[in-house]
Amino acid sequence: MTTTATLHRRLIRTKEAAAYLSMSDWKLRRLIQEGTFQVVQDHEGGPFLLDIRDLDSYVENYKRSIPDDYSPHVLVLYLERPRARFEFACALRGRF
Repeated sequence: MTTTATLHRRLIRTKEAAAYLSMSDWKLRRLIQEGTFQVVQDHEGGPFLLDIRDLDSYVENYKRSIPDDYSPHVLVLYLERPRARFEFACALRGRF
């Protein structure tokens, strides 16, 4: 019986990390600037590398359950009105 060791990388680049977290590169870079993630940079001008453990920790910290009264059907019906779409978009951005 032959066993093959699988090597898992611990550090990944920002583009890979953004894909791993299902977010845009820009959002991840903003989170780095805000101090949410620490980066490894082995030399000046080198790529930012993120620890996969930090990414997993981020996911665990932001997991939540959907409330019992959540109904995506109500939201869809509400958003069919143009003014409602605008109000909803503003509310998401904290401007309403």
